[in-house]
Amino acid sequence: MSSSFVKTATKTVKFVGLFFIALFLVIWISSPFMSQHYLGKYLSEQQLILADTTTIRYNPFLSRLTISELAITTKNTIKKPVVEVRSLAVTASLYRLLTDTLHFSEFAIDGLYLDINLNNKTPIIGGFVLAGNTEFPSSSVTQPDEIQPKNKPNNYQFSLPNFSLSNAVFNISVKQSQQELAINSLLIKNVLASAQAQRAELSLNAFINKAPLLLTLKAQLAEKKGEINSELTISELALSPFQPFIAGNSTGQGPLIMQGSVSIKSKQLVSITETATHINLEKFELTSAGFKAAQRNKTVALNIDPLSLQNLSIELVSDQAPKISGTAKLNVNNLMAYDEIESQVLAKISAIKLDDIAITTLESLITANIANLVIEQSLFAENTTDELPPLAQFKNLNINNITVSQQGLSIDTISLLGLAIDTNLDKEKNITGLPVSPKGEQPTEAAIEKDVNQPNTADVATKSTESPFLLSLNSFSLGDSAQIHFIDRSTSPHYEREFSITTLNAGPFDNQKPKQESQFSLKGSSDKYANFDLSAIAKPFSHEDFYQLKGFFKEVSLPSLSTYISGALKHELKSGQLDVELDITVNNANIDGNTVLLLRGVELGAANDHETGTIKSQTSVPFNIALGMLKDGDGNVELDIPLTGSTNDPSFGMSGFISLMVKQATMSAAKEYLMATFVPYANVVNIAISAGGYLLKVRFNDLEFPVKDTQLTDQHSKFLTQFSSLMKDKLETQLTLCAIATPADINKPLGAAITNKDEIKQLAKLSEQRLNAFKDYMVKEQDIASARLLLCYPKIDSSIGAKPRITFTD
Repeated sequence: MSSSFVKTATKTVKFVGLFFIALFLVIWISSPFMSQHYLGKYLSEQQLILADTTTIRYNPFLSRLTISELAITTKNTIKKPVVEVRSLAVTASLYRLLTDTLHFSEFAIDGLYLDINLNNKTPIIGGFVLAGNTEFPSSSVTQPDEIQPKNKPNNYQFSLPNFSLSNAVFNISVKQSQQELAINSLLIKNVLASAQAQRAELSLNAFINKAPLLLTLKAQLAEKKGEINSELTISELALSPFQPFIAGNSTGQGPLIMQGSVSIKSKQLVSITETATHINLEKFELTSAGFKAAQRNKTVALNIDPLSLQNLSIELVSDQAPKISGTAKLNVNNLMAYDEIESQVLAKISAIKLDDIAITTLESLITANIANLVIEQSLFAENTTDELPPLAQFKNLNINNITVSQQGLSIDTISLLGLAIDTNLDKEKNITGLPVSPKGEQPTEAAIEKDVNQPNTADVATKSTESPFLLSLNSFSLGDSAQIHFIDRSTSPHYEREFSITTLNAGPFDNQKPKQESQFSLKGSSDKYANFDLSAIAKPFSHEDFYQLKGFFKEVSLPSLSTYISGALKHELKSGQLDVELDITVNNANIDGNTVLLLRGVELGAANDHETGTIKSQTSVPFNIALGMLKDGDGNVELDIPLTGSTNDPSFGMSGFISLMVKQATMSAAKEYLMATFVPYANVVNIAISAGGYLLKVRFNDLEFPVKDTQLTDQHSKFLTQFSSLMKDKLETQLTLCAIATPADINKPLGAAITNKDEIKQLAKLSEQRLNAFKDYMVKEQDIASARLLLCYPKIDSSIGAKPRITFTD
């Protein structure tokens, strides 16, 4: 090789080198101007404007692209950029393309702002309209099979040691709402991606609508196997910005509006093998604060603290149902549902606790086993603007051993503590505390579509083979006494009654066992002395009716029921007591049983007659005489009524009633020995001859009270002593007690007629206090059976010289 050739080659190399250096220098120096010109021209065609402060420079020596102060606006909104970048630096190793590797040694973005509009059919990102679903014509020319490469390995890979994004804001418009994702820092490290393997590490510190978001992720896959490990934390994410994503106004119910925030903490591991994908949720915790959901003036508010999942494992295998296992618990606090305004409470629950929830799958059936569900301090239907108690409330509802799946619901025991029911009927017989529909508003009814086609026999056959939904409960019981208070303000006077249920047991129930017998037992009392004890056996899921009822109601005061029958009978029950004994069986619509009714001391008076000794009371004489034909020597009416027939066409035998009337017609007059029998009790009784000398009548003396006094005093001691001795000596004697008040008890002059309802009610209350004081003394202090002392409806004596008193009749 000659020296001239070497010199020529050297000069050529230097020239080429200098040429490329000069070319690179020209590209480097001119890149800002060239990019400003050509990029600006392109953006102008897109109705976009590039800011004059923008600098875009490319360094060909280092293969490095830098951008600073980039701002792109639309021609309509010049002052508001749709894309903004404070700085961007990208360095690529072009020489590594020779090894089928796209490698970025540097990739950093700072101060990014991007407008994203997803409201239209075609998305607009940074002012650029993205064409959707562009269709490319398919080529009709195909390569011969022998020319097409088969199973050619793909050796290209992407490498990114470090990517950083800081101080970025994405303003997203979607469904007519604004969502904001603000990224403080996003670091992606050690990225290596190819067809055979992928790995990356990610760390994100951001805000979603100003709610903090932390995410870490580490993924390593090779040959479609590997692990993805991640942790996620979202704090106090407000729900109201996501309102447009909630389906609204479905079936005419109006939009569902939500408020409040949620927080989420989770840690999960995804393992991918050749045969399955395993998702292991090591920890998941969701809490909410101030949550409210409202629809059609109905609002539900609650706090979740927390919903947690522990070691939830999900195994996904192709062509198989997922396998799930894990545990969970849920605590809901301060749940409240109200109508329109918060004072109209529909339900208020202090806490709902579900602990030890075990989630498993068996043969594609997802099952949840809940060891215990506790609902604490709950009330229902209360208007907080008045003084009335809620319609119902309880202290604790405990449900044990719950199993729930797509196939059914099974519960072992339910126990209820502190149940109290207060039912108040207003003048229109509406239950107070419940929301009342506005007048004239008709309930919304869904339209019923008429199907003119015949049902598909295949569908009918499929439905008939489906297993029915399992529903079972082993037992239900009251843990303590339940109190029921009832007031009917639609009547005059108001009707009021109290019940105390000491025992309530029921179970078992199973809709898959139609022949199973369910047992019921109910015990309790009403007001002071009435009591009941009922037991029943039923087959609630049998195709044929089967019920057995046994038990009794005793000492039911009849005057308290007078409010409901006076309008129909035009008479009031002035005194008396009712006992009922039941023994009834219903088997396949056939009724067989017996009912015993015992009426003690029943006396009737004209309706609305609150005065004693008035002409109006005479109208009740014929009815009382007819009732007297049924009374025995103790003044009782006992009816033994056989019940026979069918529930479809019931008929009841009256032989017991007729035979009783025949026996009463042959009864003799009173015995003469009564005279001598009652003389020792001169302070309590006297003997009178009535009915023209044909009937001896034992009359009890009145127990007088000082005006306005309601309690027993020392001046009553002789009467009380002789009265208790008489009742203990004559164990078969029962008496009707009537309290009579006078106008002087309320500072009215004697002889004044009392017609004002409030004054009548006031005097009735005084009379009731006198009756209760006397009966409580005899029952509690003298051990007289309460069933022997019957109470009558309070009366008023407006005559001159009248005194407050208690009268006694047998």
